[in-house]
Amino acid sequence: MPFLSDLAFTAPGLLRGHVYRKSQPARQWHVGLFVNDHLLGATLADLPDDSMDEARDGTIDDHGFQFSLNPAALQETDLLRVEVLNQGHVIAERRVSDLRLQPSPAGPGVARISRHRGLMLSGTVENGVTELPAYEIFAMEGERLVGRCQINRWEHVGNPQDPLGRTAAFDLHLSPDLADGQMHRLHVETSTGIVLEGSPVDILAWPNRLSEGLRNPASGGSPSHARKIETALDRLLGLGMPLSAYSAIYPELEQAAPAPIPDGRIGEDGAWFRLGTTGWVICCHQDVRPLASFADRLAAALPMMEGARVAFCDLALRQTDGVFWPLLMPAFDTERLLEQGHAALCFALPEAAVAQSGARSLVALLLDWLAPGGGMPELTGLWHLPHPGGWSEESELAASCKTRGRTLETALSQPGRLPEGSRISPAPIRAGAVFPALHLQRPARDRAVSVIVPTRNQGPMLHDAVTSLIAANPGFDLDIIIVDNGSDEAESLEMLNRLEDGGARILEFSDGFNFSLMNNLACEHARHAQLCFMNNDVAFPWPGVLRELCGRLADPEVGAAGPLMLRASDIIQHGGVVLGPWHGAVHAFEDRMLGDPGYGELLCAASEPAALTGAFLLTRRRLFEELGGFDTTRFAVNFNDVDYCLRLREAGYRIVFSPHARIRHYESVSRGREKGTPAGHRLQRELANLRAIWRGIVMNDPQYHPLFAPDSLPYRALALEHRDPRPRRAGRWQAATQPRWA
Repeated sequence: MPFLSDLAFTAPGLLRGHVYRKSQPARQWHVGLFVNDHLLGATLADLPDDSMDEARDGTIDDHGFQFSLNPAALQETDLLRVEVLNQGHVIAERRVSDLRLQPSPAGPGVARISRHRGLMLSGTVENGVTELPAYEIFAMEGERLVGRCQINRWEHVGNPQDPLGRTAAFDLHLSPDLADGQMHRLHVETSTGIVLEGSPVDILAWPNRLSEGLRNPASGGSPSHARKIETALDRLLGLGMPLSAYSAIYPELEQAAPAPIPDGRIGEDGAWFRLGTTGWVICCHQDVRPLASFADRLAAALPMMEGARVAFCDLALRQTDGVFWPLLMPAFDTERLLEQGHAALCFALPEAAVAQSGARSLVALLLDWLAPGGGMPELTGLWHLPHPGGWSEESELAASCKTRGRTLETALSQPGRLPEGSRISPAPIRAGAVFPALHLQRPARDRAVSVIVPTRNQGPMLHDAVTSLIAANPGFDLDIIIVDNGSDEAESLEMLNRLEDGGARILEFSDGFNFSLMNNLACEHARHAQLCFMNNDVAFPWPGVLRELCGRLADPEVGAAGPLMLRASDIIQHGGVVLGPWHGAVHAFEDRMLGDPGYGELLCAASEPAALTGAFLLTRRRLFEELGGFDTTRFAVNFNDVDYCLRLREAGYRIVFSPHARIRHYESVSRGREKGTPAGHRLQRELANLRAIWRGIVMNDPQYHPLFAPDSLPYRALALEHRDPRPRRAGRWQAATQPRWA
């Protein structure tokens, strides 16, 4: 008897349907999704589906299914086929372009609050779409609106290797008025009227003045008592606010006036304005208006800026709805300047520098001043004032983006600016992009890499990781060193033998699981000058990863390089490591999906985060040995990669993250979940070590702005108060101002 089935594209990336057979009403069928005849995923048709009630003659069995796809990974001509596996029944076979023409029925899906902390609620929306829903989440106290947000991020759920394991999620920042030490009961629902599971929710948050009182020795609390309550206060003081509240910190933005008459022009696209009696000028792109308040801020900062030659600043973008959005900058980022020109929109120089310049553009002026004889920009005398120096209409910067990209490319093409053999490839301009996105490819002259892979069992996954690395990087001399930590499964032992027959070297390590020690011992056997530390749970569906990263490492100022890492669901797993959130080390952009440009369009250009993950990390063997390798005592398993990168930075080397190199990382497949286990306790000990050893940097990551909230995912929220408004020197690790109790 034939199946009763149907399929619809109910949202930009969501396929929903049902399958049912009257002769077997209780049976639920396995359904497969094929893209161009390749199986992408399979699922059991066991979801509720109201459209089947009539066909079931009143039965209430569940026979619905759904698949979610990433639109960025689909072409209009791709052929999608959904069929009942092993039954020969095709439910639907259609082009992506045909499915997208179908109407989308309403329905927000199921939403729930997953956690709340301080003044932030977080939750998920189970609707499987791959473009974030347009409706909002509201929080009400009685009749008073105390918070609202859009669905603004992603979470991977389920099996790390599941390509369909994604759900939309949100972070809702509540009104600071609720931080009064009193209990508040909030009702939370969507703008479409769906009450969230977990609502009502009780909120308790303390004002900052209370935390200061608790930790102030004058109030009777001892230093040891202060340390004991630190963890509790970390949980209570979730005082962040949305990025759209930027003008609450800088109210002068709301009175932003038209640009004054410039005191002079810079090439074809810039102008300069005197900053009071400081002897300095602010240089702005023609789309940027300087803020009068910046002159006073610079005057106050100059006595602290030893040897200052350049002062970078932040920018405010006014969106079409009139809201000011912050573009918060790092202390300095050479790679981002070369590929994006981010710091060339607004910066301050001594007036004499402008008078002497004959630069043809604003970015050319900056590059000439930073490197008078050509070559890479020098960090000496570079400072960052973590405050806005100017503002612009976002639409105006978007309109000039393409022109600024050509101007940047012209400036970089001047003789001596880049290493011989370098190539500049402009990327297509995305709709609404504020920054251009060039791809600077330095020649990868050294194509010999020793690859170190610790493992235990998981033989097929290890085999796939190694063989796909080799296949995706032709022309490289790869010295594969596998450190086996006591594999005992027959299949895994067979795979190890197969890899050894293919040229890999197998080192036995039976002294427990010490990730740092395994890598350090393997380094002693490495044959090449470049080291690559690699997990056994990675894959290489995109070619050229080593060519890109070896090109970055070819710069003698770079100490380590790493790629963009994606989960099976196309949700980002690693976009660089940020220090500070929750007083630890967090992967950036774990809430974004492939194709998202990221905050400040950081996912479109190479940049310099504080650190990189060791799941795939390229460095030089000489540096690794000089710095003593990974710390085997304090960071045996966790944060050894972060600690190593911070030691590289302390020694004066740059750390480069490149989104131009992409790999898959099926995080947690090999080690599993650690929370509540002895491994979880070890994680907490090693986190405490990171905080103790690098406390000043964890509190004030130079590559992360001190105005970002410490209780939120990176780049997602602003702190209620500026954590460190002092000028920051580029390339210099600078401890944050700490309260008395610290």
